[in-house]
Amino acid sequence: MNLADLLYASAERHSPRRAVTDVRSGRSVSYGQLAREAQRVTAFLKTAGVEPGQRIGLLAPNDLAYIPAAFGLLASGACFVPLASNLTPAEIAQIVGEVRLNGCLAWPKADALAGEVVKGGECDGFTFQWLDRGAEAPAEFHSLNAAFIRFTSGTTARSKGVVLSHEATAARVEASDRVLKFSEEDRILWVLPLAYHFAVTISAYIRAGAHILMCPDTLPRAMVDAARRLRPSVLYAAPLHFERMANLGPGAPLTSIRVTLSTAAPISPAVMERFESAYGVPVGQAYGIIEAGLPCINLGTEGLPPTSVGRPVPGYDVAVLSDDAAHLSAETMGEIAVRGDGLFSAYYSPWQLREHIARDGWFLTGDLGWLDRTGALHLKGRKKAVIFVAGLKFFPEEVEDCINQFPGIKESRVFSRPHARVGEVPCAEVVVDPLGCDLDALKAHCARVLSSYKVPLEFTVVDAVPRTPSGKICR
Repeated sequence: MNLADLLYASAERHSPRRAVTDVRSGRSVSYGQLAREAQRVTAFLKTAGVEPGQRIGLLAPNDLAYIPAAFGLLASGACFVPLASNLTPAEIAQIVGEVRLNGCLAWPKADALAGEVVKGGECDGFTFQWLDRGAEAPAEFHSLNAAFIRFTSGTTARSKGVVLSHEATAARVEASDRVLKFSEEDRILWVLPLAYHFAVTISAYIRAGAHILMCPDTLPRAMVDAARRLRPSVLYAAPLHFERMANLGPGAPLTSIRVTLSTAAPISPAVMERFESAYGVPVGQAYGIIEAGLPCINLGTEGLPPTSVGRPVPGYDVAVLSDDAAHLSAETMGEIAVRGDGLFSAYYSPWQLREHIARDGWFLTGDLGWLDRTGALHLKGRKKAVIFVAGLKFFPEEVEDCINQFPGIKESRVFSRPHARVGEVPCAEVVVDPLGCDLDALKAHCARVLSSYKVPLEFTVVDAVPRTPSGKICR
């Protein structure tokens, strides 16, 4: 199968209906137009000599043109490698080298790569260039029906490049939709980078025949204004977006929204409470990882603990394992493991098939958490982000939750620094309200709430907490 079939099926059912609208310009394309534009891109790539199984990059901004280019690339049979336009030349060069990218479809607004531009001009504003036309993939790659090679948007560890098949991506779409229940009546306010969130979410919206409202201005007031003016039914965003919208304070309820979903990183209970108090809409959250999609979803409307990421969606199993891979009982913390049809196929660099990594079919995520007695999953943090002070360990998120509850604090980041005697000590960066914040009082607040070894040794005021494009705090 090919994911582009989802677009063509929706175009047959909903040809005149609007598929995507650019909120800033007001320009819209219908499902029929979207399918025709994707078909033009496919024909353009095949004329350029692109063959099934080749790794082809897409370097384009978060623009209306991205979606038909992506589906057209997929329909050509090539493997789609997203190259986010905010990456530095060095970061793009690293992906190009690790994947041995054959070619790249590039939007003129994006910086061109050093490749041979195919003669014959453009296709809907895109040019195509060969980078290493004859570069071969590992032999096993060609049997996977690979749709994407996705690189993480920034973590503490070097990204390996995750290979997703068309079948696994479609399974992810179907699994999440059993909970989210998208339809042609839905209007989605879209604020996330397409290069990092296209695979499952955009495919799900297109499959349902929904109307995607692309909001290029992601400043909080612009997002709230768009939500009031356009009356979307779905807001799918990162914790950072919800946090900054909540910080604007109380406003009229966003009555049109039936689903809010926070993903890409954990969201703090304080932010969830502030957002619901300000806009009258509960914030749901999903457990989203590149290797598995959205194996757990908590809509915030089913009576589950709001701090959980919900129960496994149909098609997935989730377990919590000990260090020796034993299954742990409810309420016991360990490493989260996932299995299901939506799992990735391989890591590209260095090449490793999933079955050579998994344990009895379970993929170990590197995340720590526990399942409660209702079967809902609770996240605690990453194994690699744990801070050790004199042999005692804790997670930076716990300290950040404490800091963020203090008056005058907008957001924070907790991290460790080496220490000669105790190994590591915690430190914090904080973003404060314009009226300021008493840092001595903040430290006293942390000392009252937290064990002494968790209290940051120093607090530094910064303009913004460093984050990845998808909203994760840089550790």
